[in-house]
Amino acid sequence: MRVRLSRLLIFTSRNGQLVCDDPVNHRQFALRPAVWDLLPHYTVWAQPREADSHVVKQLLESGLLIEEGSPEHRREDELGPWRTWGTAATYFHLATRTHDSERFVTAAEDTARLREKGEQEPQPEPFKRYGTEPVTLPAPDPLPMELTQALRRRRTTRRFAARQPVGLRQLSTMLHWAGGVQHRVDLPGFGVSLLKASPSGGSRHPIEIYPVIRSVENVRPGLYHYAPDVHGLEPLREEPLSDEEVLHWCGDQSFVARAPVLFLYTAVLERSAWKYPMGRTYRAIFAELGHVSQTTYLAGTALELGVFFTAALRDETVERDLGVHWNTEIPLGVSGFGAPDGEEAERQAAMLDGGTAGFSYPRDAWDGLG
Repeated sequence: MRVRLSRLLIFTSRNGQLVCDDPVNHRQFALRPAVWDLLPHYTVWAQPREADSHVVKQLLESGLLIEEGSPEHRREDELGPWRTWGTAATYFHLATRTHDSERFVTAAEDTARLREKGEQEPQPEPFKRYGTEPVTLPAPDPLPMELTQALRRRRTTRRFAARQPVGLRQLSTMLHWAGGVQHRVDLPGFGVSLLKASPSGGSRHPIEIYPVIRSVENVRPGLYHYAPDVHGLEPLREEPLSDEEVLHWCGDQSFVARAPVLFLYTAVLERSAWKYPMGRTYRAIFAELGHVSQTTYLAGTALELGVFFTAALRDETVERDLGVHWNTEIPLGVSGFGAPDGEEAERQAAMLDGGTAGFSYPRDAWDGLG
């Protein structure tokens, strides 16, 4: 019999102890120094040493060691895409994967818990403000397209008209639907909850929007923060961002620098964590990003704007430029939009009329087609 340390385990230290975290079974073990000392011998398949036999038996029973040819061995050899996604992604998924025996609290239990928590720890503010004088946006325009039509027309656009700025009302309308407050609900004992066009778990709405204005009528180019409580733009940097800066943010994708407007999305973690103090909440935040991104797509389509989304970010750079820290507010992704160039508009129109389907490429060295 040969045994090996399970490759799904994570080791850390806590309160002066060495701890083994088993994400598959949601268990944690404090390890004695003697156990820790023998583990390096079993990082590869090895016959148990006679002196280790008693401890090895315990480690096999606990799942820290696996036996060659066992179901646990086969499971680790059949990781599929998780093998290339790496240890961190695999660990997070397994640690937040619910089991058959998982117990979910009832609505009544959750309400009682939140009422008690609210007395000791008021919920975080639903709005983030920087304190700069916001640029007031005009009232949004009605969307001039039915939902069915917008859904059918929705495409990703990576080619934009070079000299056609986004209109101020178009920007206002895009922000209104992407992050604007549609209703406020006053819940006694809980405070105000917001309702927006995109759904949010527990109505927490952790997502913030930072518009990067590059070419918009009557708005100075720069970096702004959208303040949905007043439907305005808080200036953070009232000077144009260079192509090099936005390209570096977004993985050097050339089409990003050609969009007249970028919406940079972040999440304020404490809003969601206040109500949902479990790791699975991190999954929900990225699901909400998908909701907001799709709303941006559909609103842009209704306004006859081309839209794209990318999650290819250099997080550390974005955090530094926004002045945020990953332990409180995290970058999520970017939407960009503007008028598509003539050739791109014709291509998309032809697809609607039954023409050849295809993707929007920037036609340059970045995509390898230029």
